[in-house]
Amino acid sequence: MKFLLSCAVGASLAWASSARQYTVDCYRSIENPLHFRNKQRPGQVFSQRYEPYQLGEIVSITSDTALFRFLLHESDDEFNLKPCSTLQACYKYGVQPMDQCQRFYTPVTANHTKGYFDLIVKRKQGGLMTNHLFGMHVGDRLLFRSVAFKIQYKPNRWDHVGMVAGGTGFTPMLQIIRHSLQEKWDDGKVDLTKLSFLFCNRTERHILLKGVFDQLAKDHPKRFRLFYTIDLAIDKEKWLSEPNHFLGFVTKDMLRAAMPAPQEKRKVIMLCGPDALLNHIAGTPLQTLSAMSSGLNIQPMGTDLNNLVDLGGLLRDLGYSNDDIYRF
Repeated sequence: MKFLLSCAVGASLAWASSARQYTVDCYRSIENPLHFRNKQRPGQVFSQRYEPYQLGEIVSITSDTALFRFLLHESDDEFNLKPCSTLQACYKYGVQPMDQCQRFYTPVTANHTKGYFDLIVKRKQGGLMTNHLFGMHVGDRLLFRSVAFKIQYKPNRWDHVGMVAGGTGFTPMLQIIRHSLQEKWDDGKVDLTKLSFLFCNRTERHILLKGVFDQLAKDHPKRFRLFYTIDLAIDKEKWLSEPNHFLGFVTKDMLRAAMPAPQEKRKVIMLCGPDALLNHIAGTPLQTLSAMSSGLNIQPMGTDLNNLVDLGGLLRDLGYSNDDIYRF
């Protein structure tokens, strides 16, 4: 009897050990391709395949927004992303291919910064990735890869680029503005594109990187026009005394003042921000926008979905067409 019991226990332990090893091997078979590193192209620090990057610092900005600083592989690596490209973050919590969460984030780091890149992220209730990010500790790692949007910014492709963003949706706009105003283009072209940016926030204290935008507008007054609107002013009189400062939700008058006119020929208006903002100014259906902001594990190319729907909202009422608008 003892012999039979011993055999049964031994068999059970062997099976459990085999199952654990299978699970580990299965996980590695999924994880290893994510960690495979492409041969770097000159001047590029990010691969099109996922690579792990270490979290170096967390800086709280507001009660639900923080800056996450991730370290590049080498301290002398230079951060470098082309305009209209972004990073896709990914973390795995199981062994199945679907047991992963992916989200797009455009860093706020200026090109040529050495050793790190910064993300500014707002925590969303029930958000898989934001809950994971806000639960990370310095020293933890997260997978990233570079992704290019379908729209491409090039010098003088448009005469006038308008941008409307809300909250942390400013990040792709900052990337484009910096490239247009500060970068030296490979082909030696001089970018003469006019830029207009309407930045929407809750109060003046919620405007992220306001000093950066104000300085860019001050340094390039002939090419970059900057506008702000806030839902509620802490100091209404002071706020409205400043030029190009509006109060309240976005209106047609704000868009007329800030954006390229509908009759301008070579123009585009780029949008990024909360679902309610995009629904209000561009009529994007909330069910379409939820593909970007919901708790789905695998984030679809939401920008493709967003740009397939017909234009509506304030922009349609003002006479713009689908071809005039791009939604990040």
